Amino acid sequence: MPGTLGRRRAGGRHRGARGWCITGYMTYTLADLPMFAELGEERMRGTAAAARWRRYPAGQVLCTEGDPAEHLIVLLDGRVKAGRVSAEGREVVLAVEAAPVAFDKTALLVDGAHRATRTALTPVEVAWLPRAVVLELVAAEPSVAARLLRTLATTVRELDERLIDASVRDVPSRVATWLLRRCAGGPSPAHGSPHGPLPVPLPVPLPVPLHGGQAGLGAEIGATRVSVNRALRMFERRGLVEIGSGEVTVLDRPALARLAAVTPR
Repeated sequence: MPGTLGRRRAGGRHRGARGWCITGYMTYTLADLPMFAELGEERMRGTAAAARWRRYPAGQVLCTEGDPAEHLIVLLDGRVKAGRVSAEGREVVLAVEAAPVAFDKTALLVDGAHRATRTALTPVEVAWLPRAVVLELVAAEPSVAARLLRTLATTVRELDERLIDASVRDVPSRVATWLLRRCAGGPSPAHGSPHGPLPVPLPVPLPVPLHGGQAGLGAEIGATRVSVNRALRMFERRGLVEIGSGEVTVLDRPALARLAAVTPR
């Protein structure tokens, strides 16, 4: 779209007389967010100038469940886990999110509270965009409002699918589906040649990181860490996956796909 910004790699930070050019860096990084993708360059620079940029180490709490959502928290780089505390005082990991992503958009729109505590899993870079700036953008820029609605609709649909999965599909099939989605962009399990595919498909091992551990995987599919571990061990015994430190390597995608299609309870 004419006048819009390129991806973040087109920009970057540079040294000047006053140190890092943070606004320029955030301009290109914020443009990676779907809700800002169609903003013109001048508007995007003004939005970036209103944001506060910070860098935090792993383990830093970015927001706490129940606190007022006064800023749109934009993760520019790194990974963050979202968690809540159960009635027994145990942390329940809801999701692991990677940059670029904005947190708690719904709470911001309705002047609500953060729905989860978000903690940095890696060193992170974060932009804090005041609520008033976001609401003004939504009111003045139809592209922002439209893309925000699509993002929220996608979130609702994903939550609905997770609820349905948790009620009608067993844990192994949910784990298999999760793994397949994470390696969907990998190479085809059938190697090819200049003259066409080989007659016998060759396995292509595909590592899938578990940034939130098996507990994080379980939180995303509505299962306990123990049940996830049991399913992964079963897959490993069958030669479908290999469990490593912080990752699971998928060895047989077709077999996992067959398991993902099975929904016995």
